[in-house]
Amino acid sequence: MELTTAMLADGAHQADGKLYILGGQWDRITVANFPAVHPSMAVVLVIKVEYNEAPKTCTLNIELTLDGRPTGVKLAGQMSIGHAAGLKRGAPQFAATALTFVNVQFDSPGRYDWIVSVDTDVLAHIPLEVVQGTVLVAPGDHGSDLR
Repeated sequence: MELTTAMLADGAHQADGKLYILGGQWDRITVANFPAVHPSMAVVLVIKVEYNEAPKTCTLNIELTLDGRPTGVKLAGQMSIGHAAGLKRGAPQFAATALTFVNVQFDSPGRYDWIVSVDTDVLAHIPLEVVQGTVLVAPGDHGSDLR
């Protein structure tokens, strides 16, 4: 298995084998103060599965770390991989997914990483820098104090 796409987005979902991404590919959040809560972010992934790697069931793990230490934010789920109907022998296939995390709390500034693994194999580190600074808010916007 190979991770061909890995990014953070404001929102994303998968339908009919396609990814629909809103505000994708960012790696920095500026907050007014700590602790801070980010209302919603999506981890977007496309995993290339070689023909000989299917069929099987494996575990997809996503965990947020700060300077290499777990933060307690994580998700694990089973992935069943088969051969798509009509797939030619030897052809790879691509599994696209978008996983939404809501109300993620950041207790301190620093270098965060979303660690993506399948079973025990780490496929990617998606970086996220969280910093304290001036947050510009549009007039009438009382929603989030982030980004």
